[in-house]
Amino acid sequence: MPDGTGYVVDHFFTGAKTDGSNPRHNAMTLVGTVLYGTTFTGGKHNNGTIFSITDDGTYSMSPVFDFAKTAKNNGGDQPHSCFVAAGSVLYGMTSQGGKHGGSTGDGTIFSFDTSSNTYTRLYSFDGKHGADPHGQLILDPNGSTFYGMTRSGGKHDVGVVFSFDISKNKYNVLHNFSCPGNSTPMCIDANDGATSGHGTLVQNNSTLYGLTTYGGKYGNGTLFSIHTDGKHFTILQQFGKPSTNDGINPYGSLLLNGTTLFGTTRLGGSKGNGTVFQIDTDGTNYDRIYDFQGGNDAANPIDNVILLDNTLYGMTEAGGLCGNGAIFALVPP
Repeated sequence: MPDGTGYVVDHFFTGAKTDGSNPRHNAMTLVGTVLYGTTFTGGKHNNGTIFSITDDGTYSMSPVFDFAKTAKNNGGDQPHSCFVAAGSVLYGMTSQGGKHGGSTGDGTIFSFDTSSNTYTRLYSFDGKHGADPHGQLILDPNGSTFYGMTRSGGKHDVGVVFSFDISKNKYNVLHNFSCPGNSTPMCIDANDGATSGHGTLVQNNSTLYGLTTYGGKYGNGTLFSIHTDGKHFTILQQFGKPSTNDGINPYGSLLLNGTTLFGTTRLGGSKGNGTVFQIDTDGTNYDRIYDFQGGNDAANPIDNVILLDNTLYGMTEAGGLCGNGAIFALVPP
């Protein structure tokens, strides 16, 4: 519950050859009264699963789908995040598998029809136009186009922003990231970023907003905007400016509330344990609204925050009384 009470474990994953293991990064999507999620590994082929569970913990011990790399099984492998739902159909990505990229594969876009438990591979990443997609797809509310990011591949092998029109089965690269760090020879343009972590784009009308974990002027990540047609790529924030205790290495996704974006950085801040920040959609009024302290405090957030009743909620991978992470609440200014 939002007040910190009522914590319950609904299911313990049992690993390989069974129901899956290692679920990651916001990997739950509600369809009606049923939650669908993914595990990164485990399942029949140990390449991950799609599972379903209700909010009272009712669970079928067999996954609704087991990922496998082989063409016979449509080639998806190791999903990293949750789905976007369109009616009874879920759309997602796998970080490996597919028709390209050798024995591991460069990843896929897929659909899963929950009414028939039917899995369909829609697109295989080919490296040249992106590879290793993490995070969640988003669906344009006015059409049939999905948007997403990859961690590698593209012109400079540090990831891309892409669109995928499901009605035309057409994939398009909107932006090739070019700058893994300001001291790296591969950095073509310091006013760019690289490697999207496992973040998800957010959309406001015809503009997309996203984060890169690395790259930028200081090599510590960026916050950017880009139009849905691929034009007007703009860096709104360069993270990690020296001597400012700024946040470093944003992971996860942005949260859009009106004209304000909220997010987290895994490192940086006054104690080096990460931050929560806010910034206006035009790039103004950037502010660190919390610096994680470590110790009994939370530390190192790597996922997005949600907003409920004017309070931000999120998780960290370290810190807390046991040192293994914490759930936190924060009222923004």
